[in-house]
Amino acid sequence: MAKKMGYQEMKEMPQVLKPALLLLTLLQIIFMASPGLRAWGWFVCLTAILEFITAIGVFGAVFFDLLFTKSGQWVLIELGYSAVFCVCSALNTIYYFCNIFYHFNFWFLLATIISVLLVLAYGLNTLVHWTARTGTTSTSSTSNQATAGPPPSAYPAGINPA
Repeated sequence: MAKKMGYQEMKEMPQVLKPALLLLTLLQIIFMASPGLRAWGWFVCLTAILEFITAIGVFGAVFFDLLFTKSGQWVLIELGYSAVFCVCSALNTIYYFCNIFYHFNFWFLLATIISVLLVLAYGLNTLVHWTARTGTTSTSSTSNQATAGPPPSAYPAGINPA
């Protein structure tokens, strides 16, 4: 069987983040809702719910190996939502961290830890898809001079033009 199944792809690096993001987002929702809401809590709830819905959709699309996950545009979609949710998770982390000092709550401490892990996971996902989009090799004619070969010569090897 030449085609890899979606479950087998979940064991490789960029795809292994999908179940991790799903689990971390679910834990964030549980820990966030436990102590109750404070000021700006609507932003945290909104981003957590949007992250969870997106994580379910992406996990389902990759797990069931849907056709559009193989297109070149899928990398841009994953890059986009990962970057946006990385920033939103960073703002959520600041919110949780400030609330820990305002009124300490064990659930906010757990939500802060989960939110930091979400920032790292979304940041790693963004980095993986950014390098997949740009590639690691340079195709431009102005490459790094330290690693560039000598310029081409008009004279054959071994002939001194002087």
